[in-house]
Amino acid sequence: MRKTMLCITAVTVCVFFSFIPARAEDAPGNPVLQIGLDEAIKRALAASEELKIKDSEVAKTRGKYREERSALLPQVTAQSTWTRNMAYPDTAEKTDYELSSGISASQVLWSFGRVMYAVSSAGRAVEASRFNREAGRQDIIYTAKLCYYSSLLSKNSLSITEKSYANALENKSLMGQRSNGGRSSRYEIVRMNAEVAARVPTVNEARTQFDSAAEALKKLIDADPGCTISLTGNFRDNYDEFSYDKLVAALYKQEPTLKSLEKSIEAADAKLKSRYAGFLPTVSAFTSWNYNGGSNEDESVNRSNLDRYSFAGVKVSIPVWEGGEKEALLSQSKADKEIAVLKSRQTEKAFLLELKKAFLEYEQYKDNLKANIEAVDLSEESFKQTQEMFASGQVTLTDLNDAELLLTNQRLNKEMTLFNINITQAKIEKLIAGQYDEQADEKKS
Repeated sequence: MRKTMLCITAVTVCVFFSFIPARAEDAPGNPVLQIGLDEAIKRALAASEELKIKDSEVAKTRGKYREERSALLPQVTAQSTWTRNMAYPDTAEKTDYELSSGISASQVLWSFGRVMYAVSSAGRAVEASRFNREAGRQDIIYTAKLCYYSSLLSKNSLSITEKSYANALENKSLMGQRSNGGRSSRYEIVRMNAEVAARVPTVNEARTQFDSAAEALKKLIDADPGCTISLTGNFRDNYDEFSYDKLVAALYKQEPTLKSLEKSIEAADAKLKSRYAGFLPTVSAFTSWNYNGGSNEDESVNRSNLDRYSFAGVKVSIPVWEGGEKEALLSQSKADKEIAVLKSRQTEKAFLLELKKAFLEYEQYKDNLKANIEAVDLSEESFKQTQEMFASGQVTLTDLNDAELLLTNQRLNKEMTLFNINITQAKIEKLIAGQYDEQADEKKS
């Protein structure tokens, strides 16, 4: 009996010291970052390089819009030319030194929509880039939620496995009481020690998964790598009732990727019209003020040698043949519009499928959660009763271990269901580009 008790003590000491390295992050000197879901999203948005790229793309399309719009405004050019005529025939009306300077201006009067449609296309492209930026923002929010909920799942799983280890120690204590009464065999004692020892790798694995998830979260929010993450939130137990028809309506109304594709189609259509108008004449007005003159003696050409010239007029430019350039551009614009339309249809179908799957999974997980909660309650009651019956010798060690494992598994199943519900809801909110609020939706309608 004494050897048995020594064996039990040795296993307990080994298990205790196996947790010391895992608790190293709690040592003084490591800053603790307490963070909830909202703060994680805020930090992820602030740290995202992808969102900064989207901002630059918006600025780029704005610059393209200003470039196209400049064709609607007057074009003013100032020029000055000094010429040294070194050799020329006597019959030519030339001087040794000539100076020409002045200002000219032109303004497009009518281009049959070529310029206006180009400006309209660039404006639609700016709107498309803004919606594309919002779509990127929704992706980052979803990623932040996924990363946060993954860390939360790992944290809760670690807590459950630690409780399982504590239950195993409690069962071991009951075994010790039975051994003192002479009702436990050596086989049961060794089996109990093995059960306790088997919990250690499970706890360590759960801790490693939590540490890995925390590291991923720290990278996403650009936190100090040396800090320790402390999650302040938890999974909710109550969830909203969704209406699929209203979700579909919100998808069409709010989803930024679909809106971006709509604007891309409008931009491609306007560009195509501009290409068609490129085959038609362009009417523009022009004017110029110049000073021209020359001198055979003075290199600088004095003002007295300059004569003033000014003129104005209207120019009609008719494209006749440019080597097929306009036809090639028109063909490209037709293809761009067709591609934009097909991409919009393809994305719309994909999003509707994702929304339908997310809605069905969400409803299923909610039903699963009710069963999980009931299973955890019954498993807890069963485990307590089994402990009491084991202490009085009414059940075997196998029954006790089975009851404890059932409780642990049901707790883990519940956490996984909570994780799935929250992730599925996050996906739905991403597809409708915001929080689902049925009451607010009814008020708007």
